[in-house]
This record gives sequence, structure tokens and C-alpha cells, in this order.
Amino acid sequence: MNIKYLSSALGFLVLTSVAALSQESDDFKPGGKLFGMLFANYHTTFEGGENNAAFEVTRSFLGFDYLFSEKLSTRIMYDGTTEVINGKTIYSAYLRNAFIQYDDGRVLIRGGLIGIEQISVTEKIWGYRFLARPPIDYAGMIQVADLGVMTKFNAGEKVTFDLALINGRGFKDLASNGTVKFTAGASLMPVENFIIRAYYDLMGPSGRMQRTASIIAAWTGPDFTAGAEYMRQNNHLKIDGNNYSGLSLFTRVRLADRVVLFARYDNIGSVIPEEETEPWNIDRDGSYLFAGIEFSPVRNIRISPNFMGYIPASDGSDLVSTIGLNIEAKF
Repeated sequence: MNIKYLSSALGFLVLTSVAALSQESDDFKPGGKLFGMLFANYHTTFEGGENNAAFEVTRSFLGFDYLFSEKLSTRIMYDGTTEVINGKTIYSAYLRNAFIQYDDGRVLIRGGLIGIEQISVTEKIWGYRFLARPPIDYAGMIQVADLGVMTKFNAGEKVTFDLALINGRGFKDLASNGTVKFTAGASLMPVENFIIRAYYDLMGPSGRMQRTASIIAAWTGPDFTAGAEYMRQNNHLKIDGNNYSGLSLFTRVRLADRVVLFARYDNIGSVIPEEETEPWNIDRDGSYLFAGIEFSPVRNIRISPNFMGYIPASDGSDLVSTIGLNIEAKF
């Protein structure tokens, strides 16, 4: 598939949508609001007969939304997170979002440093980003934010499409390397509370083009959620033969007004390249388990005692188990 034609098609759609902007209400008053979020935890990890306990603030967001009109707005958001550099865990801050957006309720257009729609949808369905990222994110198949332009539009009451043209290297690597990524997604809600989501992207030259696909089906009711996702990527980082895939099963059940029980199982596996004896991603292949209880004592505060486990695919590797207490706070 030719990226130039895809770029032209996306650009035409954006220009057509912009041309359809309607007159704003005369009594609208521009304004903005500050928002923030914090992920913190205390955990003990058991591996190879040893254990390690620690307090962590794994992530914090701080941003500002401003509405120029009823349909035109902007967002600036910084992301403070932990990183391991030279064997040391340190805090780093990045500009995560910086975009202008048009949204008339039917068509949305966003340009700049934008979040990736596939991540937004999967995080909303899963619901526990403060404990664990979606598997398509932590497996490194797609980035959470990037420079580019995207549009999302409703094709009737039950179907939403989204298209994007982005750099393809995430919000931490903005250097130009001559390639772009095209993404396409479709969300179908045939009945209330049930969603089917399909996603596809491609990047790079033919022959070693990186291609990613995902399909999600989930029931997301107020008291019960259950679903599954299958994901696959060919030629990871545009390296021929670096293919891998994953399966995720998840559920949550409301036990009381402010108490929810949840669980998720992921399995990630990579192929054995030609002339090799082990899967190319063997150090990260394996099964991941997340389970716990969520309490919400007040609005915008979530507390979760939980268990996280990792069973490596590599023979002889130690199991990793973590018992934690995680907190999300936002305003």
C-alpha cells in the first residue's frame, strides 16, 4: 500500500472536514482548565528467592485544556515518569501532548503531538492503566503518543472510524528519518455496552515494512466487563522476520457500589527467525497475570491491592511475582 496515496486521502478528508466548519454561537465564552493525574504504589517483588520492596511514583500528568470556541480547542500536557538509565531508576519529564483540535460532535480533527487513538480505546476498555499498560503498549508494538495528524468521524450511530498519519517513533523520539506511519481503526457498537474494535498500521519501505494489527471484542457494562484482544506485528522496528503476537483476556466485576474485582491474562510470543535457534524476543516473551480489588473511597481516588505475575517463556528463567498497593488520583 502506497503511503503517498494514504497521505493524500487523509489530507483530503481533513481539508473537507475543515471546510464544513459551522458558525460558532455568539454567546460562547473562551476558557480553560488545569488537570492532573498521579500514579503511586508500594510493592514487593519476589524473584529467584529474593524480594525487593519499594515506594514508587510511576507517573504524573499535568496539563491545561483551553477552548477557543465551542468546537476549537488546544491541549498542553507534560508527563513525568520513571526510566531506567545506566542501571538507575530516575524521574524524567516529557512533553506528552501539544495539539490543536476541532470537534463538532461528529468529526474530530487533531494535529500536533497527539495521543494514539488505539491506546486511548484500549486503556478505556481495560480501565486500570494505573496498574498496568495495555499489552500492545508494553510489548512495544505501538507508541502512546506521536507527532502527526488524526481524524475521527462517526459513520452512523454505531460505527466510528479513525485515521492518522504520524512519525511512528513516539513522543520521546522526534528526529526525522524519512518514514511515516499510517494508522486506521474502526469501532463498532452493534448493541449497547458491546464494542468490536479493529486496528491496522503500516510504516517503512516494502519488503521490511512494519505492520501491526489488532482486534478487540468486549462487553463493557456498568457492573460487568469481559473481553479479549488479539494483536500481531510483523517486522518489528522494520527488521525483516521480527514477528510477534499476543493474546489478552480481561474481566472486572462490581461487587459493591465502590468495590470492583478485576483480572487480566496476557501472553506474548515471538517467532524464531531464519538461521536462529531462539525466538528473537525471548527475553520478553511469556505470560503476564494481573488481579486485584479496586476501592474508590471518594470521587477521582482509586486504591487497589493487587497481584502481578510474569512467567517467562525462556527455560530456566525465574518467575516474577509482585504484591502491590496502587493508587490513582486525578483532578
